[in-house]
Amino acid sequence: MGRLSEQEINEIRAKANIVEVISHYIPLSRKGRNYTAVCPFHDDHDPSMSISEDKQIFKCFVCGTGGNVFTFVSKYEQISFIEAVYKVAEIVGIPMEKALELPQKQVDPQKSRLYRACADTIEYTHYQLHTPDAQSVKNYLAQRSIDDTLIDHFELGYNPNQDALYRFLNAKKHEDESLLGAGVVRMSSQGITDVFANRLMIPIHDENGNPVGFSARRLADSEEAKYINTQETLIYHKGELIYNYHRAKTEARKAKCVYLVEGAMDVISLAKVNILHALATLGTACTNEQIHLLAKLGVDIIVCYDGDTAGKNATYKFGKAAKGKLSFTIVDNKTGLDPDEIIDAYGKEELQKTLHKTISWVDFLFDYLLTKYDLNNYSQKKSYAMELAEEIGQLKDDFEQANYYIRLRELTGFDMSVQEQKPIKTQKKQEYQKRTYLTYPKSGVMAAAYEILSQMLHARSASNYFKDKLGFIKDDDSNTLAMYMINHYRNHKTIEVADLLNEIKEESVRNLLLSIADWELACEEVNMSAMNEAFIKMKACILDDKIASLIQEAAAVNDPIQKAKIADERNALIRERNDLFSEREEQDT
Repeated sequence: MGRLSEQEINEIRAKANIVEVISHYIPLSRKGRNYTAVCPFHDDHDPSMSISEDKQIFKCFVCGTGGNVFTFVSKYEQISFIEAVYKVAEIVGIPMEKALELPQKQVDPQKSRLYRACADTIEYTHYQLHTPDAQSVKNYLAQRSIDDTLIDHFELGYNPNQDALYRFLNAKKHEDESLLGAGVVRMSSQGITDVFANRLMIPIHDENGNPVGFSARRLADSEEAKYINTQETLIYHKGELIYNYHRAKTEARKAKCVYLVEGAMDVISLAKVNILHALATLGTACTNEQIHLLAKLGVDIIVCYDGDTAGKNATYKFGKAAKGKLSFTIVDNKTGLDPDEIIDAYGKEELQKTLHKTISWVDFLFDYLLTKYDLNNYSQKKSYAMELAEEIGQLKDDFEQANYYIRLRELTGFDMSVQEQKPIKTQKKQEYQKRTYLTYPKSGVMAAAYEILSQMLHARSASNYFKDKLGFIKDDDSNTLAMYMINHYRNHKTIEVADLLNEIKEESVRNLLLSIADWELACEEVNMSAMNEAFIKMKACILDDKIASLIQEAAAVNDPIQKAKIADERNALIRERNDLFSEREEQDT
């Protein structure tokens, strides 16, 4: 097992289309020769990220994040560069002969103790479920058509009464501090007792498969909550977790979709009809962290929340949070039931039929918003039309847009297709354009640097010319980038921006390269006349700095001989500067 060479990395980059890879994570829209997307690296609402298929680079003109395909995956997945290379290879189906070698990650010892406490809890409670003492629990599960196969797949368990779990974990040498920290026991007036006593245990894992907590269902009718979950701990953060993610992610990518349901039991219900690519948000309003996890799957999301009022409200909240960030459709569940209730009432076949009936976000809104607005009231009908029109206006498909406007007009009498965009949207667009413009150099010196570097990107001949005739750029980042280019040409006939990005360590230099590559004033091919003009400007600037420095030096010197010597040096530099522009005039004539 060896490390990947620069050549191997560049070959993977060349085979991986950046558009294909980025669309694996976020929706893209074509705009001319490029693609645009809502930037996932800042709170973006209008598409501010541009993806160039020709140059195989991306750039956000608001937050400034940019790079090649490896940069995107590394930042999005929050993984190292080499992990991103292997991830890209996996996405586009490139077989890797060398295994991924990574330094051993140090695990927080405290977290390790909590993971182990949760793992041993799973082991104990799963064993208990198969004992005679848990026969009533097995009967309950059998009534819900949850057999041993499903029990084992989801590692379901039973936590007996009182402190049985605590005594087991104590015998396994777990410290009380770790057990309390993992949230499986609590301190009470009777001492330390089990949190989930006499409950069905549903283990919860993080995206990497580490056990972090539990959702536990009561088994008897009582005033206690039907479900209780692990309280927030060092390893359990409800808003950052998605139930069954670690199991379903592989199945989801095979199926190219994933079902999103409300609770863990809904996930198990879908498994009854052989759908193993289902996830649950554990009853929480979908958070940004959960949306990020869903986006990482790179598949379509099918929202299958319960069909009751609470479920439809949850679907509405999800859609508002996820639009523009995820590709999703919604199960048209008109039964008012959750998946398990559908099975109980109508059978498994009906659940399968229901799951295949999907509608778009806008279709859902047409019906859902009728529960918020009374169309017999003019002002409410207007609000209904305006909210829908805002959503329709964001659609990329002109055909869909036109048909939805017709439907809205027939329903309300308002023709919203002729409405102008809201001032807020215009303001955002203007701000985006302004920021884009400001990325280009204003000063003559930097404009000259951009011209030189742009020419060097085009051809090795321009790089050699720079090395022989100038060899230095005043700006540090520009000078560093020039050195990277010269070095790259030692082993390559041409420069691919996406490949050069792999070699550059400095973030500011990478950003400069992206700006150069996207410079609107750049020549489309090598232009030595433009390069010479830039050289003259750059040399003149360097000479101006030397002249100014000598003037300051002369002012601080009292010795007349020394003053005269400095004056001679200054005058020589002035003549040299004048000669530059004289040569240019001669060339022009």
